[in-house]
Parts: sequence; structure tokens; C-alpha cells
Amino acid sequence: MELTPVNARFVAEVTNINLANPLMPGDRDALQQHLEQFAVLVFPDQPLTEDQQLTIAKIFGNLEVSVGASIYNANRPRRLGHSELSDISNLDEAGKILDDGDIRRLINISNQLWHTDSSFKQTPASVSLLSAQEIPPVGGATEFADMRAAWDALDEQTQTKLKPLIAVHDYFHSRGLTGFDINGIPDSWREMQPPVRQVLVRHHQASDRFSLYLASHISEIVGMTDAESKTLVDELMAFATQPQFVYRHRWRPNDLLIWDNRSTMHRGTGFDEKYRRSMRRATVQDVGPTVAPDNSTNRYLQKETV
Repeated sequence: MELTPVNARFVAEVTNINLANPLMPGDRDALQQHLEQFAVLVFPDQPLTEDQQLTIAKIFGNLEVSVGASIYNANRPRRLGHSELSDISNLDEAGKILDDGDIRRLINISNQLWHTDSSFKQTPASVSLLSAQEIPPVGGATEFADMRAAWDALDEQTQTKLKPLIAVHDYFHSRGLTGFDINGIPDSWREMQPPVRQVLVRHHQASDRFSLYLASHISEIVGMTDAESKTLVDELMAFATQPQFVYRHRWRPNDLLIWDNRSTMHRGTGFDEKYRRSMRRATVQDVGPTVAPDNSTNRYLQKETV
């Protein structure tokens, strides 16, 4: 296994390893350690099957079920064969490009907003693994922001102010930001995916670093007015996504990217949807909520490991 850092502390390319083969314990340990250090790992030329991708993902913990498989696409055929895989494509179950009005396309547009995977779940995501099969010839890059570096760049007074804050993350809030008609969604969807509270600042024990925990899913900051919440979130989003904190990945077929959602934020970029785009994501569940389920205190969990 060879590691080539893109930045001294953020993003590294990993080569001379075949993830389709069973990994030795030493390689599994090395992958975890590299992810703890760099937060985003790029693996070129990894043509993985669905099962092989899930096997790699399980190295990092228990897998979560895709929102598409459990909510908005639960009662119709899926293109992918496993409910633990999210379909990050513009293709339907028959492999044809989605119509403009297809709910799957409208839902996926929100991936172009800065976000953290599954922060809208009571137990959010720790690690994501995105595998690319077909890539449009132009556009469609994914950008990653180093939320640890952004935190480190804040002054001490701001850090002290932010540490106790709790944010409300709502899956449907981010969908509403892209024009999706959230007023027309079934009540059952909201019952299955209600808003949740998450800390605004996370501590990653394995690396002993703090990071901002932001996403377009944030609908409010507890204890603030709507206007105050929006101002603070917008300011932090703008600060954390400055060019010095951002890596832009231009996809190639068979790329696999693994990233830590507790240390990063990301977004997809637009592309000409007349071209096919086929990608799938496996998502690893964290060890528990960041805020106690009864929300009786503003303490956040420190049991965060990769």
C-alpha cells in the first residue's frame, strides 16, 4: 500500500492495493489510521462489485440503510441490489436516465449543497464510501471541506462560543432549499425521518482534533431565533468552505473515495444530465448520537472512533 498526500493533513491517494481482495489485518488497520489522519482517501482503479464495496465499508463499522431504500423509494424497484447502498446516479432501475420530474432526481439535487452524510439521523454517519462506475465527460466533481482546519482557524473567543451549541438537522429542510415541494410529502415520511439535534462542534478522539459539524440540513440553532440561526450557519458555512480548506475531486471511472463525515463536509457539483452518471455510496453508522436522546443536557458524546 502506497500513500501520496495531497495536503500534509488533508486528503491522500492510496495505491498499490486491490480492495476487491480480502485485506490482511495490517492493511485494515492502516486504512483506519490513514483515514484518521487525512479524513479523505482516494483509491483509483478499484472496479468493485456491490458486495465488495460493502465488505470494505464494514471494516469501519455497522452500515446504515439508505434513505432512498427506507423512505421515498421503498415501494418501487431499485437499481441497486442492497438497501445499504445509496444510489448517487441519474439512472432509474432499468438503467435509463431519469426524467426531469422524477422524485429520485429531485431528491438527489440536494447533494449539490454542502452537507454531512446522515447528520439528519439520530445516530449520524461516521464514514462514507462512494464508488464511481460511469462518469459524465464534464462536471460532476465532488468538493470536500476540512472542518478540522476550519475549526483550527477560528479565534479562541469564537470557539468558546460555539462549543456548547446544538443544531437541529432536518432531512426535509435541505430538500426545501433546492425547490423540492416539501409541503407535499406524506406525513409518514416525516414520521420516519423527524428532525434531530446534533452538536455544532465535534471531538474526534482517534485524532484528538475538534471540527465544525455543519450541513445544509441545519434548520435552526437551539436557543436562537430563526434569523440568528441562519446568520450564524451561513457565516460558518462560508468560512469553512474557503478555498484553503477545500479539495476538489474530479472523478474517473472506478474511483473509490472514503471520507470521515465527522471531520469533513462535502458537496457534488452540477453536470449535464444528458450524460449517464452511475455511482453508489455505502455509509457507516457512528457509535451513537452526538446529543443524548432525551436532550436533557447539551453534553455531546466523546465516544467517537474510526
